[in-house]
Amino acid sequence: MEGNYFDIETYSPGNKPNSKTDKIISIQFQKIDIKTGKILGNLQILKEWESSEEKIVKEIHKWFFSRPWQFIPIGFNLIFEWEFLQEKFKLYNLEIKNLDYFFKYPQIDLKSYAVMKKGGFFGASLSSISNKKDNGNVIKEYYENKEYNKIEEYIIDEAKSFIECYSELIEKLK
Repeated sequence: MEGNYFDIETYSPGNKPNSKTDKIISIQFQKIDIKTGKILGNLQILKEWESSEEKIVKEIHKWFFSRPWQFIPIGFNLIFEWEFLQEKFKLYNLEIKNLDYFFKYPQIDLKSYAVMKKGGFFGASLSSISNKKDNGNVIKEYYENKEYNKIEEYIIDEAKSFIECYSELIEKLK
């Protein structure tokens, strides 16, 4: 069975993320085997800086709603992504066919695993359970300095670290 590693990167001019005012600057996904974590496709990165936020949001909208049982998100703290996407779908007048989409369709979120492993919510991040090098705080500086190649490097490292962690967790559960 296939799923998609799924994540977004956002830009917030303030200090605290706000799905109503902040910008989605990238949406990334990669087809993987749900049972093994084996990579089945290339990492796709939809980049706002190469088109627009509206275009990348419209593209992912098609993926989510044209094939909801074929695009199964696998990620970390997916509720964050869904909150941002819902706001952007509304902003760009994109139909949300099912407001409970995120809760009614399958998904795999490793946030709960991080909380259990850390023994609490504080510090339960992807970095705490994987080999991920940086946390998302670097994105703001990279974006403001137009260092898009560094954002891409961050995204690639994050995807690789997530998929390795996911695969290792599957092995432990066997």
